[in-house]
Amino acid sequence: MPPVAAERIAALAQRRLAGAKGQRFWRALEELADDAEFKRELAHALPQFSAFAAMDRRRFLQLLGASLAFGGLAACSGPSSEQIVPWVTQPPGVTPDVPQFYATSLAYAGDVLGVLVESRMGRPTKIEGNPLHPASLGATGPSPQAAVLELWDPDRSQVPLYRGNATTWDAFATDIRTWFASFSHDGSGLHVLSDRIVSPTLRLQRDHWLARFPGSRWYEYAPVAHDNAEQGASLAFGAALAPRYHFDRADVIVSLEADFLGTMPGRVAYARAFAERRKPPPGSPGMNRLYVVEATPSLTGTMADHQWVLASSAIACFALELARTVGVDVAPRTSATLEVFAKRLQVLQSDLLAHAGKCLVLAGDSQPPQVHALAHLLNEKLGNVGRTVDYVAYPDAVDKRHTLGELAHAIDAGHVQRLLVLDCNVAYNAPADLSFGERLKRVPNLIHWGLYVDETAQLAAWHLPASHALESWSDVETSSGVASIVQPLIDPLYQGRSMHELLALLMGEPVRNGLAVVQHYWRTQQPAMSWQESLRNGVIAGTGNSLVHAQSRADALKEWSPPASSPDALELLFRPDPTVWDGRYANNGWLQELPKPLTQLTWSNAALVSPQLAKEYALSNGEVITLECEGRSVQAPVWITPGQAARSITVHMGYGRTHAGRVGDQLGFNAFALRTWSQPWLMQGVMVQKTGRSVELASTQMHLRMEDREPVRSLTLVQLMADPRAAEEGDKTPPTLYAEQPQGDYSWGMTVDLNACIGCKGCTIACQAENNIPVVGADQVLREREMHWIRVDRYYSGAPEHPVTRHQPVPCMHCEHAPCELVCPVGATVHDSEGLNVQVYNRCIGTRFCSNNCPYKVRRFNFLQFSDLTAETLKAQRNPDVTVRNRGVMEKCTYCIQRIESAHINADREQRAIADGEIVTACQAACPTQAITFGNLRDEHSAVSRIKASPRNYDLLEELNTRPHTSYLAHLRNPHPDLEDEA
Repeated sequence: MPPVAAERIAALAQRRLAGAKGQRFWRALEELADDAEFKRELAHALPQFSAFAAMDRRRFLQLLGASLAFGGLAACSGPSSEQIVPWVTQPPGVTPDVPQFYATSLAYAGDVLGVLVESRMGRPTKIEGNPLHPASLGATGPSPQAAVLELWDPDRSQVPLYRGNATTWDAFATDIRTWFASFSHDGSGLHVLSDRIVSPTLRLQRDHWLARFPGSRWYEYAPVAHDNAEQGASLAFGAALAPRYHFDRADVIVSLEADFLGTMPGRVAYARAFAERRKPPPGSPGMNRLYVVEATPSLTGTMADHQWVLASSAIACFALELARTVGVDVAPRTSATLEVFAKRLQVLQSDLLAHAGKCLVLAGDSQPPQVHALAHLLNEKLGNVGRTVDYVAYPDAVDKRHTLGELAHAIDAGHVQRLLVLDCNVAYNAPADLSFGERLKRVPNLIHWGLYVDETAQLAAWHLPASHALESWSDVETSSGVASIVQPLIDPLYQGRSMHELLALLMGEPVRNGLAVVQHYWRTQQPAMSWQESLRNGVIAGTGNSLVHAQSRADALKEWSPPASSPDALELLFRPDPTVWDGRYANNGWLQELPKPLTQLTWSNAALVSPQLAKEYALSNGEVITLECEGRSVQAPVWITPGQAARSITVHMGYGRTHAGRVGDQLGFNAFALRTWSQPWLMQGVMVQKTGRSVELASTQMHLRMEDREPVRSLTLVQLMADPRAAEEGDKTPPTLYAEQPQGDYSWGMTVDLNACIGCKGCTIACQAENNIPVVGADQVLREREMHWIRVDRYYSGAPEHPVTRHQPVPCMHCEHAPCELVCPVGATVHDSEGLNVQVYNRCIGTRFCSNNCPYKVRRFNFLQFSDLTAETLKAQRNPDVTVRNRGVMEKCTYCIQRIESAHINADREQRAIADGEIVTACQAACPTQAITFGNLRDEHSAVSRIKASPRNYDLLEELNTRPHTSYLAHLRNPHPDLEDEA
C-alpha cells in the first residue's frame, strides 16, 4: 500500500472519533480515518481474483469440465510397486502409527519450559506443554512450538569446519591436544564465552574447568539479560534474590514496564495465574485490576484495565513518586514533570492501600536497578511479601560471572590467545560500542560451537556443530531452582555434539558421553533420585530453592533521584522481537511469518513511532528514516503504532542478520548497531532524518477483514454486574428456512474467552505444527496469501494516542448454516454428522467461491506449491495424520479432526463414549491462559456447553444467522470507579 500522509490521516481520524457514538473498533489508522485512497487499496487488495472478472460462462464451464476429467484420470492410476518391510520383532511399548510422548525441557528466549514431545516412529513432530512442570502447567508458546522446525532445519550446521572447510571431530581433538601440549601452564590465555548458564551440570563443568585451568576466564553474555532485576534485588535486600510472583492472589497489580505476559521469565505460568483472575463467575466481583505504565505497547499492556503511556525515562520518576505517596522512605520530590499524573497517582495509591497484602508491584528489565528496588520496597511496605510475592536465592551466584566488557578489555590487552565461544553470536549481537566483530579478528585462535554457521562462526578458525536440545542429553533449572532432565528424542541428525560432550573432550575426561555426564552429576547431588521417574515426569523431585526471608535495607534509596531528562528529546528503546527474540530464531520460517502481536508485521522489524511523532515529521508506514545516536546510525522503515509514547521510538532486536540461513538472511535492519554496553535498553538524544525512500512492509493487520462489522464485544465489570445479559445482542437462535441438521451423539464446538486471550499467538504456531501448514514468504504475505488456519486479530478502540487493545483468535466457525457449503460446485466443502464443516481436498478444483462467501474470512488457498516436497528433513517433521495439501486446493481449520478420529477409535475399541476433555485441539493445548475450550455440544454437562451458557457468550456476526459452533466470551475491563472516564 502506498504511503499516506500521516497528518491527513490523523485529522480524519480525529473527526471520525469526535462524531462517534459508543465504541468503535479499528485495526489501522487508515481504517479509522475512513480514507478514500485506503478504500481503493482494499478494493484491489486481492488481485488474484481479478482473472474471474474477465472470464465468461463458457470458459468457466470448460475449466470445470477439464478439472473433473483430470480428477477421474487420477483415480485410474495403477497401484504402487513399492514394498514395505515390517518389524521382525516389535519393540516393546511401540505401536506403529501411534504417537508416543516423552518429557523433556527446553531453554528458550530467556526462559525454561517443561514440555512433552510427540514422537512418530522416532521422529519428533510436535511439542506440547508438560502439565507436571511448574513453568509450563501444560501450555507452551510460539517459540517452544517452533523448536521442532528448528530441529529439522536443513540449514543447521552439519560437520566441523576448519577455516571454512569440512573436517572431522578427530581432527579437532588432535589440534586441541597439540595446542595444550605446547603450553605447560595453568590455562592462561584460554578464555571461554557462553550464553547464560541454566544447566546445573554445565555449571559444575564450568567450575571443574576453572579448577583445572585456574588461569582461564569464563564469561557469560545474553543480549536479553535480567541484570537490572538482579541488581535491583541486591540494592533492596543486599543479596541477589529471585522474586516469585503469585498473580492469582493479587487483586491489584501495577506493572512498571514489566511485560510479565510476554517477555519475563516464567511468563507461561504467570499468564495462567493472571488469567485465573480474569474469569469472574457470574455475579462475582472477583476480577483483578491491572495498571500498566509503559512507553511502548506490550502484551501485558493490552490486558490492562488502565494503560498509561509514559516515556520510559520518566517511569523512574513515576515509581519514586508512587513509593513516596505509599510511605516508602525515599528522597524528597525534586521534579514536577508528573503533574499530569497527579490524579492517577492518587487513585493508584488509594487502590494499593485498600488492597494491602493482596496487591503486587513489579518492574521490567528495561527499567534501571533502582526502579526494581522501589518495586521490592513497595511490596514490603504494602505487606505483599509472603503473600503475593516471595523470594528465593538465584541458582547461580551472580558475582561469579565475568562480563562481555571484561572480555573486550582482555582482548585489547592481548591476554586472549584462544577463545572458545559456546552458543554465542557476539559478532552480531554484542553492543555496538564494543565492536566485537573487529575484536574477534584479533584473537589468534577462535573456536565457535553452535547450531548454525553464523556471523561469529565466519570469523572462527574452528566451527563445531552443536546438537539440538531434542537430540542431546542435558538438564535445565528455572530461576526458582526447579530442575528437569533434557532427554533426546532422536539421534543427532548431523555430526553435532552437546556442550557437555565438548567440554569433556577439551578437559580430557574419560567419560565423554552426554548421558553419562548428566547422570553422574545427579547421582552425586541426589543419590536417592529416581532417574526413570525424573525422565517420565519431566521434573526432578525435591528440587527448587527454599524461600528466603527478604529484609530490605532501610536506606536503600533514601538519597537516590532519577537522572534529569529533557521532555522534548527523542528516546530510543530496544526490545527483543516478539517472534525471533534476539535473532536466534531468525532462520525459523514459522516464527518469521507469525504476525507480531501488536504491529502484525511479518518478515521484518521496523522503527515504531507514535501518531504524534509521525505527524510532526510527516512520516507514513514504510517510509525509511535514519536513526542516529552517539555517532552510529541505521536506516529503518517506520511503523506508526497507536499507544506509543509521543517522544519514544522502539526498535526490535533480532533482524539484519547476514549469516542466519536461507530463511533469515537480509531481513530488516540490525538494531544492535545502535545499542551500547552502558545503555542496553534506552538511549536518549536520538536524531531522526528522512531518506526519501519507502519500502512495503508485510503486515497482516488489514488482511481478511470482516467488512465493517463489529466482531468484538467489550464491557466493564460494573456493566456486567448491573446487567448480566449486557453482552447479548438480539435473539440467540433466530429462525431459519433451512432444515435442521440431524441430531447425533456428538456435535463439536468451541469457545474463546476474549478476557483471557493475551494475543501471544501460541495457538497459531501450534496449529501450524499440527496441521502441516506451509510458510509462503514475505512476497506472498503482501498478496494476502498467508496460510494460517487460526489468526489472531488485534483491534483498537479510543484515541490513537492511548487506545484500548483487544485480541480475537479467529478459526473456522464450523457454521450449521455455512455459506461456503452452498456455493461449492463440486461439494468439496460439506457438513458431517458431528457438526463439522469439512474439506474434501481431492474434490476441490480451486474455484475459491467458498472463500469469497465466507463472512469470517478463515479459508486459505494454495495459490502456489507452498509445501516443501523436496527437503527430506522437513518431510520428517510433518504430522502423518494430516494430508499435505498441494497447489490449487482450499484448506481451513478442521477442529483437529485427526484428534477427533483418534478419540473415536479409542472409544470404539473400549466400547464407551468419548469423555469430556478427551479431545484437546492443538490451539487449545498450547494456550497458556486456557482461553480456548473444546468439546461436545450435545453433552449439556460438558465444559464447552457450560461456558456457552455464560451471559458473556456471543456468536461472531450472529446477525448473519450462520449459527457458528465457535463462539466467544465478551471482553471485560475492571477500571477503577474514579477513572472510568479512561475506560
